[in-house]
Amino acid sequence: MGETATIKFLKWIPLYEEERPFQIFLELPPEAPDQRKTNLTWDEKDITVTDFRDNAADFQLDTHGFATRKLEGFSELENDKDINARYIPEVKRMLETELGDVGTVFVFDWRLRSSRPSLTAEKINFSDPNQLLLPSNYAHIDTCPISVIQRIQKSFPNDAAKILRQRIRAVNVWKPLSCPVDEWPLAVCDGTTVKPNDLVETDSIRQGSISTNYYVKHNEDQKWYFLQKQTPDEALIFKHFDSEPGVKAPFALHSSIKLQSVPEGAKPRKSIEVRTLIFSEKFRSADEVVL
Repeated sequence: MGETATIKFLKWIPLYEEERPFQIFLELPPEAPDQRKTNLTWDEKDITVTDFRDNAADFQLDTHGFATRKLEGFSELENDKDINARYIPEVKRMLETELGDVGTVFVFDWRLRSSRPSLTAEKINFSDPNQLLLPSNYAHIDTCPISVIQRIQKSFPNDAAKILRQRIRAVNVWKPLSCPVDEWPLAVCDGTTVKPNDLVETDSIRQGSISTNYYVKHNEDQKWYFLQKQTPDEALIFKHFDSEPGVKAPFALHSSIKLQSVPEGAKPRKSIEVRTLIFSEKFRSADEVVL
């Protein structure tokens, strides 16, 4: 049984034939001749999302690009010390236990989000993981292959060549905090229903770095899923990249979704997402990285 929800998709415009799509997350010098911070144009669409909880075993990372697992005992996480000391090790343990072909789980980022705008900052500071971000209502994949390679080269300068010869996956773990999700749940799209032409490389320019991600054009064939009233004990696991040839689903799209029906008096959503790279062999240097 599906529900109707709204997602923003990238709208293709002729400009992208001559200029790469981009977003700039920093202040521009007043003397800069081009004061645009983005050239992205959006196409808001109503889609059907299906609750997959009752047949969750049918959905796995390699067959659909996403899965769900139990991750109990972390309904409240107060600060970065608590997250790094207690939650991150449990996320790594869960991935090592639940996924196959895992030698190293390298956690390189985590983010907290809240659907209550009064709690979020007006300006985004990506160097501060404690800053609450709003839910993102844009269909996207967090990273492109070139950004995965650059991340490995930067974080593992001595082992990068070895790592790049094995299986590499970029995997996120997302779950709510405090209470089940009534507003702005996270939805994932079956990667096997996404056509290559649906994906558009976009440059993300931040203080000290330029990375690339995919925004997504709408396609009627895309099939979206979520966990209705997802609880703090339920984690969504989804892929952004998989170097293994022949994997049925090397990625899954994701987006927070605006549901047409939200219960009156719904509590605001609070959530945490953990971003990882998973290698098939063990590299001790990953354990030395401090967020």
